[in-house]
Amino acid sequence: MTHPSPPPLTIPVGEPQAIRVGRRRVVALVEAVGPALPARATYPGLDADSLTALLAATGSPATSTPYLHMASQGFAILGAGRIIIVDTGLGGPKPGRPRPRPGLDSRWLHTAAQAGIDPADVDTVINTHLHHDHVGWNTTMTGTRLRPTFPAAQYLNTAPEYVHATARPQRHVHDSVLPLDAAGQLHRCPPGYRLDDEVRLVPAPGHTPGHTLVEITSHDERLVLAGDLIHHPLQLRRPDLGTSLCTDADQAGQTRRAILDRYADTNTLMLASHLPTGGHLHRDGTGYRIQPVPARTRKGPVVSGEARRSTNDD
Repeated sequence: MTHPSPPPLTIPVGEPQAIRVGRRRVVALVEAVGPALPARATYPGLDADSLTALLAATGSPATSTPYLHMASQGFAILGAGRIIIVDTGLGGPKPGRPRPRPGLDSRWLHTAAQAGIDPADVDTVINTHLHHDHVGWNTTMTGTRLRPTFPAAQYLNTAPEYVHATARPQRHVHDSVLPLDAAGQLHRCPPGYRLDDEVRLVPAPGHTPGHTLVEITSHDERLVLAGDLIHHPLQLRRPDLGTSLCTDADQAGQTRRAILDRYADTNTLMLASHLPTGGHLHRDGTGYRIQPVPARTRKGPVVSGEARRSTNDD
């Protein structure tokens, strides 16, 4: 099935907002929002009527048909003496790829700068998995060479994910992953790796073999960065639904149900890479729903330099 080219994505212009999680702050670094993946091709297990009904039930904008309304974003975890980046979006120009998506000039690094993040100050970058829209700003062109965007950072990939992605590396692996290895900045870690007392990886295989979540628990508050556990809210209503992008759609569905069940109704905040809005996860009949983050949880705009000052937070 062929599709017309999707309408252009919207690039956000407002200042990034921070969500407080104990002594940490989590900032969504939004790269773009809008019609992205073709709906029918992404969920081939759904007939047209079921897909239309599910999209309508989730309140999806009309522009998401035939394309799903999605976000491309990474996240920053600030505080406790650290600056951690989780996923780096679609990225900028690379050899053979003048744009990560036709018509999109990513301003993601500018968004990070608005949050007070200097690439030189980042100590860790986590890629929840190694698909192209999660590793794009891992590297940047410097002169004629691709170099790590965050020169002092350790880049974390789970060992199963690295093995899977490099077995038959696609172009984005060549330009956004392998240069990290060459620079000695790539660390292949176990799926349940713990970064510190408050930040850990949570295995979530199925979408890819080494796909992980990132859990932040601080002062009895918890937030989960869910990667591609959920591509669209319709998977909250139908957690069994895998996507055509999953290496093992059945396992992805089982993982999604188990993880959603673990965190639902626990006052846990959940943010997913492709959901424009995150919030508290609750059970809803046989599925789940996300209640948007209340204003009291937000710290407000992250002003220039705040990321560096946050290193002294208690």
